[in-house]
Amino acid sequence: MSVFAHEVLRQIDRRCLADGIDKGGCKASLTDAPPDHAVVDLDAPGAPLGPARVRCDYLFFADPNLVAPIEIKNSEPNVVRAAGQLQAGADAADRLLPRDREIVCRPVLVSKSLRRQKQNELRQAVVRFRGGKEKVRRIACGDPLTEAFGTS
Repeated sequence: MSVFAHEVLRQIDRRCLADGIDKGGCKASLTDAPPDHAVVDLDAPGAPLGPARVRCDYLFFADPNLVAPIEIKNSEPNVVRAAGQLQAGADAADRLLPRDREIVCRPVLVSKSLRRQKQNELRQAVVRFRGGKEKVRRIACGDPLTEAFGTS
Protein backbone atom coordinates (compact mmCIF):
# COMPACT_ATOMS: atom_id res chain seq x y z
CA MET A 1 0.00 0.00 0.00
CA SER A 2 1.26 3.49 -0.81
CA VAL A 3 2.29 6.05 1.78
CA PHE A 4 -0.65 8.29 0.84
CA ALA A 5 -3.24 5.53 1.22
CA HIS A 6 -1.66 4.41 4.50
CA GLU A 7 -1.76 7.96 5.93
CA VAL A 8 -5.47 8.22 5.16
CA LEU A 9 -6.43 4.72 6.29
CA ARG A 10 -4.75 4.96 9.68
CA GLN A 11 -7.29 7.68 10.57
CA ILE A 12 -10.35 5.78 9.34
CA ASP A 13 -12.42 3.30 11.34
CA ARG A 14 -12.30 0.13 9.22
CA ARG A 15 -16.06 -0.39 9.68
CA CYS A 16 -16.79 2.44 7.25
CA LEU A 17 -14.58 1.13 4.43
CA ALA A 18 -16.56 -0.03 1.40
CA ASP A 19 -15.81 -2.29 -1.54
CA GLY A 20 -17.89 -0.27 -3.99
CA ILE A 21 -19.88 2.89 -4.61
CA ASP A 22 -23.57 2.01 -4.68
CA LYS A 23 -26.62 3.64 -3.04
CA GLY A 24 -30.29 3.28 -3.82
CA GLY A 25 -29.89 1.50 -7.14
CA CYS A 26 -27.34 3.94 -8.57
CA LYS A 27 -23.64 3.16 -8.59
CA ALA A 28 -20.28 4.22 -9.97
CA SER A 29 -18.02 1.57 -11.44
CA LEU A 30 -14.51 1.15 -10.02
CA THR A 31 -13.38 -0.79 -13.09
CA ASP A 32 -10.45 1.49 -13.98
CA ALA A 33 -9.80 2.86 -10.48
CA PRO A 34 -6.18 3.14 -9.35
CA PRO A 35 -5.10 -0.03 -7.53
CA ASP A 36 -4.19 1.83 -4.32
CA HIS A 37 -7.54 3.32 -3.37
CA ALA A 38 -9.93 3.42 -0.44
CA VAL A 39 -13.68 4.04 -0.41
CA VAL A 40 -15.17 5.46 2.79
CA ASP A 41 -18.94 5.16 3.25
CA LEU A 42 -19.94 8.25 5.22
CA ASP A 43 -23.27 6.66 6.19
CA ALA A 44 -21.59 3.62 7.82
CA PRO A 45 -20.81 3.18 11.52
CA GLY A 46 -17.46 4.70 12.40
CA ALA A 47 -17.55 7.26 9.58
CA PRO A 48 -15.53 10.43 10.22
CA LEU A 49 -18.71 12.59 10.20
CA GLY A 50 -21.43 12.25 12.82
CA PRO A 51 -24.86 10.92 11.80
CA ALA A 52 -26.57 14.29 12.20
CA ARG A 53 -24.11 16.19 9.99
CA VAL A 54 -24.62 17.12 6.36
CA ARG A 55 -22.42 14.86 4.27
CA CYS A 56 -21.97 13.25 0.90
CA ASP A 57 -22.29 9.49 0.45
CA TYR A 58 -18.65 8.52 -0.05
CA LEU A 59 -15.07 9.71 -0.01
CA PHE A 60 -12.77 8.07 -2.54
CA PHE A 61 -9.03 8.30 -1.88
CA ALA A 62 -6.46 7.18 -4.45
CA ASP A 63 -2.89 7.64 -5.49
CA PRO A 64 -1.47 9.94 -6.53
CA ASN A 65 -2.93 12.28 -3.89
CA LEU A 66 -6.54 12.28 -5.13
CA VAL A 67 -9.73 12.67 -3.12
CA ALA A 68 -13.22 12.54 -4.58
CA PRO A 69 -16.24 13.41 -2.46
CA ILE A 70 -19.13 11.49 -4.08
CA GLU A 71 -22.87 12.08 -3.87
CA ILE A 72 -25.25 9.56 -5.42
CA LYS A 73 -28.81 10.37 -6.46
CA ASN A 74 -31.00 7.69 -8.02
CA SER A 75 -33.38 10.34 -9.35
CA GLU A 76 -32.90 13.82 -10.73
CA PRO A 77 -30.85 15.63 -8.09
CA ASN A 78 -31.28 18.96 -6.40
CA VAL A 79 -27.90 20.24 -7.63
CA VAL A 80 -27.57 22.98 -5.02
CA ARG A 81 -28.24 20.53 -2.17
CA ALA A 82 -25.87 17.95 -3.69
CA ALA A 83 -23.13 20.59 -3.97
CA GLY A 84 -23.58 21.36 -0.26
CA GLN A 85 -23.24 17.67 0.56
CA LEU A 86 -20.11 17.44 -1.59
CA GLN A 87 -18.71 20.50 0.18
CA ALA A 88 -19.20 18.78 3.54
CA GLY A 89 -17.35 15.75 2.18
CA ALA A 90 -14.48 17.89 0.89
CA ASP A 91 -14.23 19.57 4.30
CA ALA A 92 -14.09 16.18 6.04
CA ALA A 93 -11.44 14.95 3.60
CA ASP A 94 -9.38 18.07 4.19
CA ARG A 95 -9.26 17.26 7.92
CA LEU A 96 -8.10 13.68 7.20
CA LEU A 97 -5.46 14.46 4.59
CA PRO A 98 -1.85 15.43 5.25
CA ARG A 99 -1.30 19.20 5.17
CA ASP A 100 2.13 18.91 3.56
CA ARG A 101 0.82 17.42 0.31
CA GLU A 102 -0.75 18.93 -2.75
CA ILE A 103 -4.08 17.13 -3.06
CA VAL A 104 -6.32 16.97 -6.13
CA CYS A 105 -10.02 17.16 -5.27
CA ARG A 106 -12.64 15.97 -7.76
CA PRO A 107 -16.19 16.31 -6.38
CA VAL A 108 -18.49 13.89 -8.21
CA LEU A 109 -22.25 13.73 -8.54
CA VAL A 110 -23.49 10.35 -9.74
CA SER A 111 -27.06 10.50 -11.00
CA LYS A 112 -29.56 9.60 -13.66
CA SER A 113 -30.18 12.09 -16.46
CA LEU A 114 -30.47 15.83 -15.88
CA ARG A 115 -32.94 18.21 -17.45
CA ARG A 116 -31.49 21.28 -19.14
CA GLN A 117 -32.17 23.57 -16.15
CA LYS A 118 -30.30 21.17 -13.84
CA GLN A 119 -27.43 20.97 -16.33
CA ASN A 120 -27.13 24.77 -16.12
CA GLU A 121 -27.09 24.57 -12.31
CA LEU A 122 -24.41 21.89 -12.48
CA ARG A 123 -22.16 24.10 -14.62
CA GLN A 124 -22.24 26.67 -11.80
CA ALA A 125 -21.71 24.19 -8.94
CA VAL A 126 -18.32 24.34 -7.22
CA VAL A 127 -16.70 22.96 -4.10
CA ARG A 128 -14.00 24.86 -2.22
CA PHE A 129 -10.92 22.85 -1.29
CA ARG A 130 -7.68 24.20 0.19
CA GLY A 131 -8.05 27.67 -1.25
CA GLY A 132 -9.25 26.61 -4.69
CA LYS A 133 -12.57 25.96 -6.35
CA GLU A 134 -13.35 22.67 -8.03
CA LYS A 135 -16.22 22.19 -10.46
CA VAL A 136 -18.67 19.46 -9.56
CA ARG A 137 -18.40 16.74 -12.15
CA ARG A 138 -21.30 14.47 -13.02
CA ILE A 139 -21.30 10.93 -14.25
CA ALA A 140 -24.32 8.78 -15.03
CA CYS A 141 -25.30 5.84 -12.84
CA GLY A 142 -23.17 2.85 -13.82
CA ASP A 143 -20.37 4.85 -15.46
CA PRO A 144 -16.74 4.44 -14.37
CA LEU A 145 -15.78 6.85 -11.58
CA THR A 146 -12.56 7.61 -13.45
CA GLU A 147 -14.58 9.55 -16.07
CA ALA A 148 -14.82 12.33 -13.49
CA PHE A 149 -11.08 12.55 -12.89
CA GLY A 150 -10.12 14.47 -16.03
CA THR A 151 -8.60 17.92 -15.69
CA SER A 152 -11.36 19.89 -17.40
